[in-house]
Amino acid sequence: MKAAKAEYISLVEKLEQWNHAYFVLDSPLVSDLEYDRHLKRLEEIESQNPQLMVPYSPTRKIGGALLEKFEKGAHSYRLMSLSNVYSGEEFLEFVNRTRRILSQEGSLEFYAETKFDGLSVALRYEEGYLVEALTRGDGAMGENVTENILTIRSIPLRLNKPESLVLRAEVLMPRQEFARLNVEQETLGKKIFANPRNAAAGTIRQLDTRITASRKLDAYFYEIMDRERHPYLTHSDAMKRLKTLGFKIDPRGRFCRGEQEVLNFYEELRSLRPDLDYDIDGIVVKLNRFEDYDELGVTGKAPRYAIAFKYEAEQAQTSVVDIAVQVGRTGVLTPVAEFKPVFLAGSTVRFASLHNWDEIRQKDIRIGDEVLIEKAGDIIPQVVSVLSECRSFELPPFPDPSTCPLCDRKVQRREAEVAYRCENPICGSRVLGALKHFVSRDAVDIQGVGTAILEQLLRLNLVKTPMDLFGLSLEQLLGLEKTREKLAKKIIDAIQIRRIIPFNRYLYALGIPNVGVQSAAILASSFASIEQLSIATEEDLSQIDEIGPIIALSLKNFFNSELFLSMEKRRLELGIELEVLKEEMTIGSLTGLSLCFTGTLERMPRSAAQELARSNGAGIHSSVTAKTTVLVFGGAAGSKLEKAKKLGLELWTEDEFFRRIDYGNCQEAN
Repeated sequence: MKAAKAEYISLVEKLEQWNHAYFVLDSPLVSDLEYDRHLKRLEEIESQNPQLMVPYSPTRKIGGALLEKFEKGAHSYRLMSLSNVYSGEEFLEFVNRTRRILSQEGSLEFYAETKFDGLSVALRYEEGYLVEALTRGDGAMGENVTENILTIRSIPLRLNKPESLVLRAEVLMPRQEFARLNVEQETLGKKIFANPRNAAAGTIRQLDTRITASRKLDAYFYEIMDRERHPYLTHSDAMKRLKTLGFKIDPRGRFCRGEQEVLNFYEELRSLRPDLDYDIDGIVVKLNRFEDYDELGVTGKAPRYAIAFKYEAEQAQTSVVDIAVQVGRTGVLTPVAEFKPVFLAGSTVRFASLHNWDEIRQKDIRIGDEVLIEKAGDIIPQVVSVLSECRSFELPPFPDPSTCPLCDRKVQRREAEVAYRCENPICGSRVLGALKHFVSRDAVDIQGVGTAILEQLLRLNLVKTPMDLFGLSLEQLLGLEKTREKLAKKIIDAIQIRRIIPFNRYLYALGIPNVGVQSAAILASSFASIEQLSIATEEDLSQIDEIGPIIALSLKNFFNSELFLSMEKRRLELGIELEVLKEEMTIGSLTGLSLCFTGTLERMPRSAAQELARSNGAGIHSSVTAKTTVLVFGGAAGSKLEKAKKLGLELWTEDEFFRRIDYGNCQEAN
């Protein structure tokens, strides 16, 4: 145990250092492979010895807690908003007004920072440890999103000094991650996010912290709220202190003497704006000296000592030449507008996704319309509004689809979805999309088989389903364009080494609507074979934690499809095996029991208690079901407790849970 503890602490400190270097300093110390290897080892130690887990463990960045809801919390200090100005003239009015109030004739001292377009949060550290994170809310009360904030890699869970601080930070989603997320949302037939700020706000309010962790949020710290507890005289001093404590601050923030230096910073950042990794909507200008803050005071909800100097969104007017309909790998139909080419935010724009027909109706977009467009996050073109006053004659509305534009089969709109789908599994565009998904890294991971090769294989009718890839011969591949013997052999080898496919990867590779990497892993751990899973009823599937009726219906529809039946027949003919990775059953004091946790535990985070229960042989449910045998409840327990009482489940307090596993004696022994 001593050796395990020593290794554990060493790993925690090493991973903390690497996290800080990568996510805060943008200066990685090790490769991703090396980092992942050490993180996996840390997870193994925590799984085997959950009592060793520290509250600042890097594994908390992965997520895992399933929250019932977000409780409200009171802010220690009111979170005020800022007044806005949009021009140099308006900014100079702010400067002159400030100079009059302070009775100062000379140059004012400012601190100018990037105005990140994200979600404002307040974070409280006690003795160097992060203990609470609240959204801004109404400024006085916010939502407690601590568990989700823990997953953000650039936010330290403990500081390099045992300081107590109340800080304000901006949580944001990088543009590249925003683009990836919207592609994923559109593929699944879900609503897309309007902009990175909207995506960040939706992500930080996810009840499943694993979803939050998967979306790669970032954060910048910009204010010490409890200034009276700290001896800083200026905002620039406070920012330097935050940096030394390990916080990520705006690298472009700077001290400015006089308004001209602020105006120079404003224009400098405007020129950099299109190439930044994140959305900004202006700069924030603050008086630098804290002694001026009290004298200037506040007006309404905004301070007089700071202003938001914002950029107006760059927009362009163009006309809608046509609206085409594309078909994705899951059959989702996506309307795409073609514009008269127009230059906008650094590039020429000709196309923009209209996402779905609800969007078209809401904005009343018609072929021939004059429209205003802008780039969401300065990257993705989108229609802002239709200039209806420019319609010189009545244009017909763009109709909802009735048939697929590729195969002419009737399309359907499923309940609770905004998307129309082509349900024909052999529709050309769907087959190509399914093949690309099947060979992708998170699926079967067949390297070297790209879009160009897959398109040729389809055109030559050499594959009809993804499983046909395993039946390709060297001679068939040599018949492809620009494919010589060396490349053909390399492709054959890449395919053949995947003849044994992990069950969870195979389920994800099938491209079943609504089944992602996580739900595929849950299903693979719940069933011993694809045969058992395929004959499970919707009711059986819905009872599995985190599956639910929507995924259950998708599974049943897929397993009853001609595509699945033909793929399974071909898989068995080719001898392709599915590897089911079974976890070893832990025998302990809770073996045979299925526990669900609710409410706030005092002695450790709920996720740590769940791991502790698993290590003692218990099964864990995220919600109360008929299969749950015990509900462990802490403070502020809600609907789960009421449901458990109605079902007559055994109820344990936190103390009873720890008594059952003899936790106190375990700690003493260690």
